[in-house]
Amino acid sequence: MSGIARPILDAFPQLNGSQKRAIAHTTGPAQVIAGPGSGKTLVLVLRTLNLLLGGRAEPRHIMLCTFTEKAAYELRDRLSAAARSVGWKGDVSSIQLGTIHSIANGYLREFRHYTATGSVGDVLDDLTQHLFIYEHREEIIGEPVNGKYFGRWSSRWHTIKALAAHFNKITEEIVDPQALAAADDDFTSRLGVAYMRYTDALLASNRLDFAHQQRFFFDLLKHPIAGPEIRHRTRFVMVDEYQDTNFIQEQIFVSLVGKDGNVLAVGDEDQALYRFRGATVRNILQFDKAFPNAVKLPALLTNYRSHPDIIAAYGRYMDAGEWIDQESGEHFRFEKTVQANPDEAFPHYPAVFAIWGETRKDEARRFADMVSFLLKEGIIEDASQVALLLHSVKEAHSSEYIRALEANGLSAFCPRARTYFTNEEVQLMVACFAVTFGYYGEARGKIRGRTGVELVKYVDECINLMARKYADPHPLAKLVQQFASEIESLSGDTSLDRRLADYFYQFLACEPFPALTRDENQARNLAIFSQLLAVFQTYYHQTVLTARNREIIRNQFFGSFLRLLYDGGINEYEDPDSPFPKGYVQIMTIHQAKGLEFPVVVVGSLSNNINSAKDVDRTLSPYYQREPFEPDDRITHFDRMRLHYVAFSRAEKILVLTSTEDPKPHFSPIWQGLPQWPYVEKDLLKSLAFKLRHRMPVKRTFSFTGDVKVFETCPRQYQFFREYEFTPARTAEVLFGAVVHETIEDIHRNALDGTILEETGVKDRFEANYAALLNRGLRPIGPKQKETALQQVLTYLRENKHTFKSIIDTEVDVSVEKDQYILTGRIDLLMSPDNELTLLDFKSQPRPRADEARIDGYYKQLCIYGHILEQRYGKKPDRLLVYWTGEPTRERALMEFPYNPDDVDAAGAHFDQVVSQILAEEYSVQRVPEAHVCAECDLRAFCESEGIIRVRKGEHVER
Repeated sequence: MSGIARPILDAFPQLNGSQKRAIAHTTGPAQVIAGPGSGKTLVLVLRTLNLLLGGRAEPRHIMLCTFTEKAAYELRDRLSAAARSVGWKGDVSSIQLGTIHSIANGYLREFRHYTATGSVGDVLDDLTQHLFIYEHREEIIGEPVNGKYFGRWSSRWHTIKALAAHFNKITEEIVDPQALAAADDDFTSRLGVAYMRYTDALLASNRLDFAHQQRFFFDLLKHPIAGPEIRHRTRFVMVDEYQDTNFIQEQIFVSLVGKDGNVLAVGDEDQALYRFRGATVRNILQFDKAFPNAVKLPALLTNYRSHPDIIAAYGRYMDAGEWIDQESGEHFRFEKTVQANPDEAFPHYPAVFAIWGETRKDEARRFADMVSFLLKEGIIEDASQVALLLHSVKEAHSSEYIRALEANGLSAFCPRARTYFTNEEVQLMVACFAVTFGYYGEARGKIRGRTGVELVKYVDECINLMARKYADPHPLAKLVQQFASEIESLSGDTSLDRRLADYFYQFLACEPFPALTRDENQARNLAIFSQLLAVFQTYYHQTVLTARNREIIRNQFFGSFLRLLYDGGINEYEDPDSPFPKGYVQIMTIHQAKGLEFPVVVVGSLSNNINSAKDVDRTLSPYYQREPFEPDDRITHFDRMRLHYVAFSRAEKILVLTSTEDPKPHFSPIWQGLPQWPYVEKDLLKSLAFKLRHRMPVKRTFSFTGDVKVFETCPRQYQFFREYEFTPARTAEVLFGAVVHETIEDIHRNALDGTILEETGVKDRFEANYAALLNRGLRPIGPKQKETALQQVLTYLRENKHTFKSIIDTEVDVSVEKDQYILTGRIDLLMSPDNELTLLDFKSQPRPRADEARIDGYYKQLCIYGHILEQRYGKKPDRLLVYWTGEPTRERALMEFPYNPDDVDAAGAHFDQVVSQILAEEYSVQRVPEAHVCAECDLRAFCESEGIIRVRKGEHVER
């Protein structure tokens, strides 16, 4: 086809006409509606390669936006594989590929000196956003009046959650908060004032929520220097899942390329699920309003995934909905018919049927019997080929199915059932803290509310569990008693140099916890506990334990923080590299299943009342920049239809609808007349055999400093802090290096813009960066260390300002794709003095001896960096330098290595060997690290209990 590079047509001859049209379109805005299983990801991949092969764009000029990080990784891997297939050898890694949030964050980091805070803000998730509002509750919320906050809510935490939803929508819809504050309605006026105070608090503490991350990026695009530079880099924008974008995201795309720019929107309005996250389906339905000259390319309507009977069933379901407003004539769905692959022959069998139970227990038993039948008859090879999709998988909704499967000898994987606190290792850790801090008996004070009573009951169960299994004289009981006694004996101004996280790592070193950590799932649950402790310490501002704050810490940790977590529940760990473990029936929410497919899909929640939250829009819509789109009284209906359409279209071979009650009326077109299990044509099913398809895992990414160097320093540290993601308690050394590094980067960024910072400006940036790092939860360093860090930066400025005119770039991301993994790094500084390409890496330490073992590791890292630059720029680096900022002069600080291309293969082989050990999970410590490494490590007591080291008068010796 004209407009498509020949290598693409040769490598992918199976492309259909609609796919080819989308790939061939290269100029101006365009929209592609892509139904389920229609190959939209392949279209995005091949259109990207078509732009590159045709010379229409360089990789760095293309932006690919996905809805999730997982989708971004999968798209990256498919892009690399397709590039090899068509023979394109360029640098795929320089494509701007990620979620809009990750892309925005990258630009906010790069141009942070043009942002409102001037520093890289700590991004709040749902939990930390709520805790941030709680932290600033006095200025944002205030006290209740007549028992009500804002005249609406009686509970403080309910108020916080509701405010967060309103604040996010105000930001995403670019609402003027001054207009809200000036409203006649008291609630709206107070909301506007609260929002402005919330925003002020974010800026003051250098934090941003997900909505502000987008807003700050949108504002950055208006900056007279940063905006044009970002637009210059972004010539082509492609957006996947466009139906789940929001207003500010649409405005970002318009700002990036203009109303007539090269933007391709791919999506399906029938699969719009994320209204509750601020998304609006109008962006895809009215794409031509934002981009008036947009071309509507032929829709991708061939489903290569599903059996024709499944496609016909969910087609009837959607077609029966009322998608046209009778008064305005507005359409809320494009007319389309999804069809099965015309080139495939499909066998006849009951591909769609129902399960009906007299009770929930009976329904679950029939479901489990069906799974057992499919396995016994060899219709499926593994239980993981079955997915049960529900609106909610909390314990109340999923437990009957799990018990029924267990009764049949089957296991279920349901990590989002929010049953984290029921795990024994978590209960034991809660008990350790409860006894240590005296959260039992009268010390709890007066317990208020349902959630308070439930938490107390839970904590008592945890303490009883520990008492039954590990009573005195067990070492755990003695350790807890010792700590409790120490805390109780505090008086006056006395203190203990311990935070909650320090106690956690002491408990971790005492049985049964070392034994529990040998089970990966239990270890990861304990890692989550360490992460939660770090969140508590950050947002409740509790540092070391003192006589004055011990009761405050106890009450805040249990009565506020843990109460909030226990009430809402916490998900268990999900392995991103193995999201569908073999041998387990998958139980997940419909939202979780978006973008996935399974041979057998069972869909429940057919009789549930699923409502759409509309209160926020009702309050704020008069202040939006667009008139309301969908009729208020139809929104819930639309959302219900779309939700289950996504569920039904996940099925490849068999679709099962299950219920104990009559499904809601809108399910009639798909439910009525279905054969019921077990009264289906089983003989036809027995003739089938659905092979277990190998899901290509996403290539793991490893960084030089965050992975390779950590593993080489200590495999045990890597296992706990990198693989299991335990949060360290002691991070002072990290803060020292980070504040030096970030302030030097500020110097370089300003130099690139033609400004040489004076010492007063550098000191200001140093203090701002230091404060920002503390806000991220890093442990403060002492006054002398802080002054040393500042002097390192000032010395660097004095010794090097005459070289800044040679700076080419700073903080340059680089990566090397290997067969099994991707190795990433970041070059601190690129310079070109006298037209020589020079690479610098900064270390915030004094210069070591030339014969130290770590020097060879640094050279290998710089070798790979040099090789990547040679590939990227077509020029061999002339100098590889390490700059030791702990030295007083430039001459002394610079350590130079020759770039020898012959050493690249040896360096690559070294990193291959290290990564192979990581992938093989070879975490045993064969060589004890240097003394200072263990002395500063939270796992010191753990390693001593395991016999890895022996502690003697503050030192350690080998086994």
